[in-house]
Amino acid sequence: MSPGNSYFKDKEVAFLLRECIKRYGKAVVMVADVPAIATYMAMGYNPGKARSKAMLNGNGLKNRTRRVIHDLGIEDQNIVIVDRDNEVKDNPSYEKQFAAINNLYETNKPFQQRVNDSSKEVLDNSGKPYTQEDVRKATHYLLSEIAFLEFAPDFFGVDKITYVYHKNWRVFEDYIAGVFDAKVRMYIDFVLLEAPYEMYMSF
Repeated sequence: MSPGNSYFKDKEVAFLLRECIKRYGKAVVMVADVPAIATYMAMGYNPGKARSKAMLNGNGLKNRTRRVIHDLGIEDQNIVIVDRDNEVKDNPSYEKQFAAINNLYETNKPFQQRVNDSSKEVLDNSGKPYTQEDVRKATHYLLSEIAFLEFAPDFFGVDKITYVYHKNWRVFEDYIAGVFDAKVRMYIDFVLLEAPYEMYMSF
């Protein structure tokens, strides 16, 4: 889940968690607070302010998630909230995966263009002016998310993971399908899990 994304209200978080537990029995919650630092920097925040804003928003989303977990009565052993700052950021295996994804970005033009386009959408939505250098900074978010998902099976000691999200993520879906490098990632799956329309009737 993305810090600062207004989609993730209590009802949406509850729906996603409830459905994941029902389908898979266990779930991992990944709040992309550390990757969001680069996004805020691309929007013009200095590094200190960007980190403060990303971590504050991330902690708020994690606390909301913990409250929802408690309200749903989900047992602790069935759910994990990842600590990106302390468990992932400096992990050598993650760093290796990030280097590989960054290399694909630098050497594969179709992948680079798709990542750039996705990053531009985020910056466009911010309403702030940006440069091509800002776009490159913003790509860190998407690249780090893909790197984490490549790293996740080893990190969690499983053969396969399923990434569940509330809307399509085309560049990632094409990545795991091998569109860019002809490598089909059978150990990563993607599931689109949209909340029912009725959930929005009260907003």
